[in-house]
Amino acid sequence: MQKTKIPINLVYAHFIFVDIVGLTGPIGVKEQIDKIKELNTVMNSCEIIQKTEPSSMLVLPAGDGICVGFLLGPELPLMLALELNQKLKEYNKNKSREEVLKIRVGMNDGPVYLVQDVMGNQNIWGPGIIIARRVMDVGDEGHILVSQRMAEMLRELSDEYKTLIKPLHDYTFKHGLTMLLYSIYGDGIGNPTTPTKNLSQRSKMAEVLQQLRLYTVYNRVDVSLEVKDPKTMKVHHKRVYYVGCTSNEPIETVLHGIATDVPKSLNDLNIRTTDESGRELKITSVNFDKPFQKEFTTTFIKPIYKGEKDRHYTLEYDVEEPERYFENYFAVNCKQYDMSLIYNPAADLKPTVYDVNVEKDARTKSAKQPKITKFGDHLLRATWTRKAVVQGQAFRIEW
Repeated sequence: MQKTKIPINLVYAHFIFVDIVGLTGPIGVKEQIDKIKELNTVMNSCEIIQKTEPSSMLVLPAGDGICVGFLLGPELPLMLALELNQKLKEYNKNKSREEVLKIRVGMNDGPVYLVQDVMGNQNIWGPGIIIARRVMDVGDEGHILVSQRMAEMLRELSDEYKTLIKPLHDYTFKHGLTMLLYSIYGDGIGNPTTPTKNLSQRSKMAEVLQQLRLYTVYNRVDVSLEVKDPKTMKVHHKRVYYVGCTSNEPIETVLHGIATDVPKSLNDLNIRTTDESGRELKITSVNFDKPFQKEFTTTFIKPIYKGEKDRHYTLEYDVEEPERYFENYFAVNCKQYDMSLIYNPAADLKPTVYDVNVEKDARTKSAKQPKITKFGDHLLRATWTRKAVVQGQAFRIEW
């Protein structure tokens, strides 16, 4: 692939950085060169490369791979990654282990400078390409990783992309830069595992709770649990938080915590967060993703200011609950806590509420128990309310 000369010095582009995996170790120099040539040949055969005007591309050979910058938007690098994924599947058929081409991909958008090297050849340098390479370096074989900003742009283009491009985790790069990365994977595409290089796993819950107590009050919290499958005990969780700000500084983000009885990845939970207008709130950080515990941050489209009324957000997710209980700890005061369990009477569940002593890890049956009523034509709903909940109290419903 030939580098393109463009007369301007600073451009904004969307980059795809492709690197061959396994070019170190016992492999000889000739074999390394042959594989780089083969990657170039496969990429040159991709329709995206063939149909894009050369003047709309920046091409840079990069050691064990190649980097292409597109000037016409973020979709072209994604389409190239998906096409390259399919081309390499075909290429690798009937190849020996030594001949197989394995790659990893990183994508990012941003500005770059077009500069001339000492030989007068055009080169590319700048944050757009530097971060694209760092994103790629995190990945292992088969990973297609994307920076947060570029991923969010792509996810806004179609529901298909929302399904394909999933938030992964926070990763720490050079100079302390921490960035949420997204991973592209699906049916025969990408690598669904979580890469561990530069992975940042640090719970922020303790420090955030300290801040929460200073500027937040819950006017009401409404938790609804609906048993969707009595056999697997799959439950749809819906938590609605009616939030008041007590500080002159607005509330701009929310840290969410989810604990599960079964090992799950963040993307297994079908998480959805929305504001009071039903607008989806973007996940802007995933700082803790353990098999049984998740922590992630969402950012409000419109911050919550002091004195505002009726502001709330909703967190929804699905998970199996084989131990048949849900427990809610209150880090700040709450004027009213409503809890409900929706289920099929054929499941023969017995909803029971307990007051929990967190310090002693003990529970006692609440004096007031859920009220059971019909819900729709075929379901029952157990409802329970507690007013004037004080910081430190916790409640548990078992069924």
